[in-house]
Amino acid sequence: MKLLSLTAFGLAACTGGSANGPTATSPLGTGDGTPDSVGWTYIIGGDEGLNDPRDLGFDADGNLWLANRDDDRTFIVSSPGDGDQEHDRRKDGYAEHFMEETAAFSFDGDVQMGSCGESNNTYNDSQGRGDGYMGPVLWSTDLNIFGVEDPMGLGSHIDMSHESPFCVGLAWEVENVYWVFDGKHDALVRHDFQRDHGVGMDQHFDGIIHELTEPQVARVEEAPGHLILDPATGILYAADTGNGRVLWVDSASGTEGEALTANDPGVVRVEWDGADWGELNTGFDQPGGLAFDGAHLYVGDWATGLLTQLDLEGTVVRTLDTGFGAEALYGIEIGPDGLLWVIDHQTGVYRIDP
Repeated sequence: MKLLSLTAFGLAACTGGSANGPTATSPLGTGDGTPDSVGWTYIIGGDEGLNDPRDLGFDADGNLWLANRDDDRTFIVSSPGDGDQEHDRRKDGYAEHFMEETAAFSFDGDVQMGSCGESNNTYNDSQGRGDGYMGPVLWSTDLNIFGVEDPMGLGSHIDMSHESPFCVGLAWEVENVYWVFDGKHDALVRHDFQRDHGVGMDQHFDGIIHELTEPQVARVEEAPGHLILDPATGILYAADTGNGRVLWVDSASGTEGEALTANDPGVVRVEWDGADWGELNTGFDQPGGLAFDGAHLYVGDWATGLLTQLDLEGTVVRTLDTGFGAEALYGIEIGPDGLLWVIDHQTGVYRIDP
């Protein structure tokens, strides 16, 4: 085990503290932290057919993508929040596997994204408890491909890894590499798809998978457990929902351990030992959603509906009560406008106007 302070990276970990003083640039506003201290712009929800949205993200063109867990659809909103906003409800040709129970999105800032589902591969409950053949999926964000091309009857995905069922968090690192909160194994796992197989193919046989032995995380069923990777430092931040803490992990640390069984031939799956990690903040009930603006981390608490702004030393800068209540605040994201966009999975998507 290597539980360290972030001082090893020029930072310092903190486990408490609170503040709500004036912060003019904060996406959480400058008021007293009550729901009425900020403005709320409704973006999309039940009136548009959005039922049980779980995560959101922005592609390189500024389109807002939403994972609609209820029916495995993806909503793509153009010009979100503007007067000329439009939305497209798409369902991939094989969504019952590749988009089943989608819990998290992560975008590479270019032409691809990853998704993963809190599923054991039940094909929408048609196959009992499922077979565990589930994990993160790679997609093109080209709107002429996603949900459109289907050359083999397997939809428009461009790769998949079958080693992390019940995934509740996802973070892009580089190229075709993503980190996963694997809820079946309660582990943080690095999935390198390597070369994708192209649209709708099924050659999922060249992945390299590192499953961290420490830190261990704990999934809370139906709750987010999101991940964020800081590209400037290589530090991975994880909402460890079941243990009430936000963790940091040096994504470049650790060494290869024992081999693990893989579902697909040719896939390399191993334990990864000795990663440097620590607790950034332990003052949460059930941290779930995460967003990052380069200088601050924003944490949504699943149990309370509170949003918390942390600096990168783990100190609380501001808090905001969304008013959503318990078990409603899911995905959160800093948009291209620098504002915080949030999901109340019971009612819809909102932009906070501080």
